[in-house]
Amino acid sequence: MSQANRVGKQNARERVLAEKIARQRAERRRKQLTIGGVVVLVVGVAAAVGIGVSAAKHNSSPYVAPVAAVVDPQAKSDKATGIHIGSADAPVKMTVFEDFRCPICKQVEQAVEPMYRQYVEAGKLQVTYHPARVIDSKDNGSGSLNGANAAACAQDEGQFMPLHDLLYANQPSETTDPWSSKTPILAIAGQIPALKSSTTFQTCVTSGTHNGWVQNNADNFNKIGLPGTPTIFVDGQQLSFTQQTAAAVLQYFQQQLDAAFQKDGGKAGTKTTIPAAPSSAPSSGASSSAPSGSSSSSAPATPSSSGTTSGAPSSTGSTSGSSSSTSGSTSGSTPSTSKS
Repeated sequence: MSQANRVGKQNARERVLAEKIARQRAERRRKQLTIGGVVVLVVGVAAAVGIGVSAAKHNSSPYVAPVAAVVDPQAKSDKATGIHIGSADAPVKMTVFEDFRCPICKQVEQAVEPMYRQYVEAGKLQVTYHPARVIDSKDNGSGSLNGANAAACAQDEGQFMPLHDLLYANQPSETTDPWSSKTPILAIAGQIPALKSSTTFQTCVTSGTHNGWVQNNADNFNKIGLPGTPTIFVDGQQLSFTQQTAAAVLQYFQQQLDAAFQKDGGKAGTKTTIPAAPSSAPSSGASSSAPSGSSSSSAPATPSSSGTTSGAPSSTGSTSGSSSSTSGSTSGSTPSTSKS
């Protein structure tokens, strides 16, 4: 075989190989685009609020825990960093790491809180919240800190859940930080009569009484390496919100709670009552917005009085938390979605 023929065949083989590699790459890109189109909520989390954990601002205020704060094994801290609702003998335990400025936190709460609230009041579920500062690390702000401190101050007055819901219902745009001023937060809290009339609450908010506690939650969030906010655990199992609509998020969430309840014996603990936000104000479960990818026709399914939704396929417990992190800038440490 002549040298020219050998070179020609070699070139032909190289062209065939190059075309094969190109086809494989194109196929991989197609699959990635398909997956990316399906997992809308996860993409929304990463794009909207991903912030590097190491980028968080730091606050050095003294640690002052709110009334009845609890040590939460899930937080892996010996400090009382959690605020819980529900009876201690409720069989299912849920832990929520959140930021009141985090838009995905709001979306998930809108989808699932009306349902899990029923479980809490029925004695099936106890929830422990860890409000932290996350979005602050993205814009060098202080609104997350101020919102979480106000929620802790409301806990001192027995009004944590009403203010919790009102903060989400009145959440500002992620691109602004009006809560760097405490005036709008006090205005929101003023919708709750018990807080409007409490000078102790107002002083607690304006003086940042629980700022050190909020920062401790942020520092601890980073130390245990959580992926972002919201991060939710049910009986120690981290949930994975990869659903496309609010209804699907609700269905998945309810499946996890029902499965945990049955695994824990299927017997409810003591019933309890949770203070509600004023009916005249939008609740976190009644806003018109929904998780990314949903439309107005995809409203969350309404749980029945037994706490179940019809036609729910089985689902296994999960993997990663809800939001991904990206690098940020600023010093100190606070979680993200939002990592702080």
